[in-house]
Amino acid sequence: MGKTDGNPLNRGARTYLAHAVKAATHPVRREILKSLKKGPRSSVDLEDELSESRYNLYHHLGVLTDAGLVKESSPKQGGKTRHFSLKEPKRPELAVLLFDQAELKADPKGREGLLDAIEKIEGKAIPHRDKVVSAEIQLRYPWSK
Repeated sequence: MGKTDGNPLNRGARTYLAHAVKAATHPVRREILKSLKKGPRSSVDLEDELSESRYNLYHHLGVLTDAGLVKESSPKQGGKTRHFSLKEPKRPELAVLLFDQAELKADPKGREGLLDAIEKIEGKAIPHRDKVVSAEIQLRYPWSK
């Protein structure tokens, strides 16, 4: 086992997890993930929904696929359209929860509960709590290397 520097994750795993988090937090990729959270989508559906060029969309889908967050399904027999869905491993290494301004505003009680829980865990107040417009939370599991 490699040196951990006080972190239960070895360097290779930390690098992988950092790559996944970086992939998930890019604004375009975040929108792709939000769309795929609703269910599998074809590349055509994603182009229309996100108003992204095909080239740009495939670039971001490639980053998400390489990070292990998205999987591509084989086209239906004779079809050329690519289909994508969220990759949901049985034992994920990491879960990244992303909440944007619209989601936080849509559920004020949930927003307050989330911020209350963070303050309780941290043991101190969140600075400028009333100005928080988004949240990115990483969940790591004991089996993560």
